[in-house]
Amino acid sequence: MRWLWYGVGGTLAFVGLHVALLMLHDPPAAVGAPLRLSRPARVDGNATVLFAGDTAEIDAAQPTLDDQGYQYPFTLTVDLVRDADLAVANLEAPITDGGVRFPLYKDYVYRAPARSAEALAWAGFDVLGLANNHTLDYGAEGLADTIANAAKSGMLTAGAGATPADARRGVIATVGSVRIGLLAYCEKQILWRVYVDQFARRGHPGVAALVDADLRADIARLRPLVDVLVVSLHLGDNYAPPSASTLRWSRRAIDLGADLVVNHHPHLAHPVLLHHGRPILLSLGNYAFGTPGRPPLDYGWLALAQIERRRLVRIEIVPLAVQNAQVQFRPEPLRDEELARALERLRTESKKYGADVRIERGRGILYAGPS
Repeated sequence: MRWLWYGVGGTLAFVGLHVALLMLHDPPAAVGAPLRLSRPARVDGNATVLFAGDTAEIDAAQPTLDDQGYQYPFTLTVDLVRDADLAVANLEAPITDGGVRFPLYKDYVYRAPARSAEALAWAGFDVLGLANNHTLDYGAEGLADTIANAAKSGMLTAGAGATPADARRGVIATVGSVRIGLLAYCEKQILWRVYVDQFARRGHPGVAALVDADLRADIARLRPLVDVLVVSLHLGDNYAPPSASTLRWSRRAIDLGADLVVNHHPHLAHPVLLHHGRPILLSLGNYAFGTPGRPPLDYGWLALAQIERRRLVRIEIVPLAVQNAQVQFRPEPLRDEELARALERLRTESKKYGADVRIERGRGILYAGPS
């Protein structure tokens, strides 16, 4: 039993050290200029921005990836992604061939190989959100590799970095004359904050923490620079309905000046709502996520933010089949009766939150109102 005692004692010491470090308050640091990218516009003043949910080429998908290649999971949605002017995915695994695995027990520890970045870029993604609870699964080296591998493949990252200031920089994408800002944060849940120690702090790379003062400052910093500002939040509980904190933080981001809030973490596709006329996507659910999957994992949403005359006018939801027992790690747009069922569920559940989702042309449509 001595090994067990040492293991428990070591874990307690490890957690105790993290708590002590977290008691330290970092001095305010100037946040650098946001990362930037530019795209030509098909119609000047208009843009389509696509958001995909939890994405990771990992785990149970490995035999399929070895056989079919890393582009395979995206082949049934690649046209949708590439047709957008800007495409953003929540990356749920570091992209690295190295790194140091998280040293203590953790239910799920993920790592995708470097060639996964090439596949994501091939699929049409431009920005990868890193503000989530798996970004540090292979330590600071894994995070640095992720950012470098994304850049090598022509993609930017948001929501993580070598310092808190780096993690909070955000992205500004210019499509023709439309300027779109993106900020990403992860909720400071106790296990993520103390046990996993995943948040960026002085001398410790990590993800951007969802803190009111930072959220306020970052929105104020980007708001004058963009036409449409998107805040991406990783929060709530796995395989559960929207939490009270999800609703509170989402509305807070809108109140502070965001035009759109896009959430993830529960893995389930949640309803949508409006707050002061601005859309909140409570959870996109899974996209190309390589775990075996649980029975509730039936649908995921691809969300298309439609911008016209430099103003967000509507969100279009494209339902996907994402249960890997059926789709074999390759999300597939729904059709016919299953599409109708998914859209009706979206409409009915969103109505409980006061949102009028219309069903048009095989998509769920939520029109933005005046701010």
